[in-house]
Amino acid sequence: MDLITAGAAQAIFLGVIVFFAGIVRGCIGFGFSALVVVSATQFVEPTQIVPLVVLLEIAASVQMALRAWRDVRWDTLGFLLAGVVVGTPIGIWVLAAAPAPTVRLVLSLLILSMTIVLGAGYVYRGPMSRPVLSGVGVVSGVFNGIAAIGGMPVAIFLTSAELPIRAVRATMVVFFLCTELAFLISGVVGNLYHSAIINTFLLATVPMAIGLALGGRLFGRLDERMLRRMVLAVLFALATVGVLRAMFQL
Repeated sequence: MDLITAGAAQAIFLGVIVFFAGIVRGCIGFGFSALVVVSATQFVEPTQIVPLVVLLEIAASVQMALRAWRDVRWDTLGFLLAGVVVGTPIGIWVLAAAPAPTVRLVLSLLILSMTIVLGAGYVYRGPMSRPVLSGVGVVSGVFNGIAAIGGMPVAIFLTSAELPIRAVRATMVVFFLCTELAFLISGVVGNLYHSAIINTFLLATVPMAIGLALGGRLFGRLDERMLRRMVLAVLFALATVGVLRAMFQL
């Protein structure tokens, strides 16, 4: 089914998905795309959901960045994005050269393993140097090119580095804004966008904005330890879903 032929029930269900994903995004700064894509592609074509999610991510990032701007680690962000530029074409090449389900399964298993290690209390105590940050960016770019999950390696690294959760959240918000704008440009050039996607985006911004506002309030009320637990819980859930989906596609 596509967005043009979607009925009222599907539209309402999509709105509910966007609302709850907005709460998660507003609270911890990431997870929106994966939650919406995993849920909505059960009844809408991925070729229409992914471009829609990119528009929603950009709108969410703009709304959140206005408040998070001063907490962004700009030096960290710059080297991460530089690595993404290098890594994304590599990921696309791997996706084209290897069986996609197998590659996605391996990536999801890696993310699940890293999340479990973090949950066990691992803390990165190495340097936040330019080569390290650029390397994380390259890994993120490879993951992004293969399976559009480039934000997860960055979220795992920043969380394990024991940065203040406010800085992690703010840096992730602007990171997503930059990467999604790049996708939008490519999508426009590749004619991925049409009126049904634009109209759905305009309607979906309402539940997303409400979810973001509620998530932002949760962020202001929960302590840092609880927020870190929420980040790990979301990472674990997304990685588990990724593993299961990849296994069924083999």
